[in-house]
Amino acid sequence: MRRSIRLLAPVLLLATVAALPGLPVAAEGEDAEFQTTKGKTEPIYTESVLEEYRIPTKHGTLYGVVERPVVPEGVKVPIILTYSPYNVLRRPVGTAPQVEATADAVGNFFIPRGYARAEFDLVGTRESAGCYDHGGLREQETGYDVVEFLAAQPWSTGKVGMIGGSYDGTTQWATAIKTPPHLTTIVPQVAIGRWYDYAYGQGVRFASGSGTPVLFDFGFGFLPPTNVQGGTAWAEAVAAHANPCERVEHNDRAFLPDPVYDEFWDERDYLQQIAKVKASVLLVGSWQDYNVHPVNSYEMWRALPASLPKKLIMGQAGHSGKQVEDNQDLYHAWFDKWLLGIETGIMDLPQSDSEVNQRERFQDASWPPPSTQDIPLTLALGTAEKGAVGLADLETAQWSDDDPQLGESDVLGGNADGAALLFLSPEVAKRVRISGVPVLDAMVTTSAESTHLTPILFDESPDGGRVRITRGLLNSRNRDSLRESTPIAPGSTWRGRVEFQPVDWVLDEGHKLGLAVMSMNTDEALYGDTTQATNELSLDGTSRLVVPTSFGGDQLGKAAVRPAPRPVPVPPVAAAAPSRPAPLPATGGGVASWLALPIAAGAALAVRRRLNARG
Repeated sequence: MRRSIRLLAPVLLLATVAALPGLPVAAEGEDAEFQTTKGKTEPIYTESVLEEYRIPTKHGTLYGVVERPVVPEGVKVPIILTYSPYNVLRRPVGTAPQVEATADAVGNFFIPRGYARAEFDLVGTRESAGCYDHGGLREQETGYDVVEFLAAQPWSTGKVGMIGGSYDGTTQWATAIKTPPHLTTIVPQVAIGRWYDYAYGQGVRFASGSGTPVLFDFGFGFLPPTNVQGGTAWAEAVAAHANPCERVEHNDRAFLPDPVYDEFWDERDYLQQIAKVKASVLLVGSWQDYNVHPVNSYEMWRALPASLPKKLIMGQAGHSGKQVEDNQDLYHAWFDKWLLGIETGIMDLPQSDSEVNQRERFQDASWPPPSTQDIPLTLALGTAEKGAVGLADLETAQWSDDDPQLGESDVLGGNADGAALLFLSPEVAKRVRISGVPVLDAMVTTSAESTHLTPILFDESPDGGRVRITRGLLNSRNRDSLRESTPIAPGSTWRGRVEFQPVDWVLDEGHKLGLAVMSMNTDEALYGDTTQATNELSLDGTSRLVVPTSFGGDQLGKAAVRPAPRPVPVPPVAAAAPSRPAPLPATGGGVASWLALPIAAGAALAVRRRLNARG
């Protein structure tokens, strides 16, 4: 399919633009006090061609489309790829694939600038055959196959970059850990690095993302392909989508009330294999992403090899790839640098770019910033002094977890009597930047064999208003290891280390740092603990809150020495290489499975709304 447009300018212009030097510049506007840069390519091509491809792999035939500019003879172009399960949302059922707009926002911008735009259906979804895999080996190995197939095309320079948010960012990590030789760069946005950390927070099921994997297994991975002109490839995809595959296992594993980390999660743990990544990385996340959660961006960021070209962008825009106002300029500069070899100045910018409190932007040599120190704060009764957070107006630090409907508005509004403990620091006389992973190290006596800890860190303003800074979760059964479930002896005291979600936040002058300790939080957790325990927090100096600060920490307390870098949080016991079970045959169950199509269609419509905000 050829677009009815023409070539606007010769490729010589591209070469001329490429020769221009690129240097970081200050952003425009009164309040923009950050450095930025722009790409150098200009939109010189206005004629393009759209092509369909089918790639045979050992996991099934993959379908995709590529739109690329019509260029002078002998000129080749690099590729910007998205490997996606979402394509079923981009084209109404029953329409031909050729009418879909491959020239999405990415394509519209980059195709005229001399790039090919490729979108391929994830294995087991839409027009691609095979079994949907929930982040597993099929997705990893087929990602490799797509990259190498595209790089080998006669019109390709052999350089492939990837971009996309949410699941479209996750497939980038899945592909990159397999080290395809022609994967040059990736731009994962609000992406999953470790699937366990998407489903669970230290053994507690997250409330967010609770439609996954149901909507993928019984929606995207189940809806039949519609391109009947696909011949045998279409027939293969039809049979594959009717195959039960591992749908039941995926959903069982994603909703266990007492999960353990085993070979299922090892297979879907890209963090364990991140040292294999060879492509440059522009990692984009959000401190306010409570779908995928900032831990997935942060842990992948800090585990990337030091020698790898990389940059970090973290913002406040939630589950979106558009975290900073100049995001398009940065993406443009990044691809021009790594796919076309143009010096745009992107690597001269500070390595870390973080938007804080939706009003201020910090650029640092790394993240957490090099100046970061840990401030240990004792949990104490009464009004706090510096070096502690105090529990006022209570004689004992006891709470119960017999009301599973407790949410953050209840806690921060002071309407959680008996079910939460609220601690406050003294007012700070100057600003404090909290940058890193706060930790609640708690000694707790529990009446039952298990409980949850679901603390909140919050900011209290002088007028008494409270705003959540970050959250944490811990299942007491996983207090010692994610690979083990260990009950508590009722009435005994145990130590729990709750790692909050990573955060970058500024506590303003006159504000107080607050800590809420409880066992339920419907804003963050699917409450699965039915033990209805009574808990008591030890306030004899053995319980403390550790707050990482990059400036102003002396307002809270005396800094400890800068801690040694934490190890990558791979579960401590090395697991055997995961095996891939053979898919169940489609015969004898496929027709019955298709009776669920109305349910699947409804699921797809529901997820369409949930995914509108993805970048």
